[in-house]
Amino acid sequence: MFDVGFNHRMENYVRVRTEIWRRYSRDRRFSLQRHRFAGYQSEIIRSVFCLCPLGWAPWSPRLVESVALGCVPVIIADGIRLPFPSAVKWPDISLTVAERDVGKLGRILEHVAETNLSIIQRNLWDQAVTRTLLFNNHMQEGDATWQVLDSLYHKLDRSYRRSRISSQ
Repeated sequence: MFDVGFNHRMENYVRVRTEIWRRYSRDRRFSLQRHRFAGYQSEIIRSVFCLCPLGWAPWSPRLVESVALGCVPVIIADGIRLPFPSAVKWPDISLTVAERDVGKLGRILEHVAETNLSIIQRNLWDQAVTRTLLFNNHMQEGDATWQVLDSLYHKLDRSYRRSRISSQ
């Protein structure tokens, strides 16, 4: 038995990434690499937008790396559930592009650069956002470890309250 949903996501993963490569690998506005390379983080720091297409996992480490390094994440993953939505206002710090609109990516990014890029960058550079997404050796209130534990606490609390109500 296999997970049909997983196979569908993998097909989209391959299709979207192939489309991005086919359309933009020769476009000088885009710096596309198939694998990580020595200057990977420096390239992110120099970039204004960082493409974050669907990965093999529910969300890619590139998403967090982009935010931490000050590059506006361009999320290309229909139906993705982003991390810590109660603490990170993703629409304020990122762009979401539908998978079907990958062919319009250049125009979409140019439009954002001309209209509201400075607002998105200002939101992105808020240190509270970065702190929320990063794990520390020693947990700090509001960091990623704290967010995970807080989320679990609220799930367990809801589950406990439901079980008490149903047993009455």
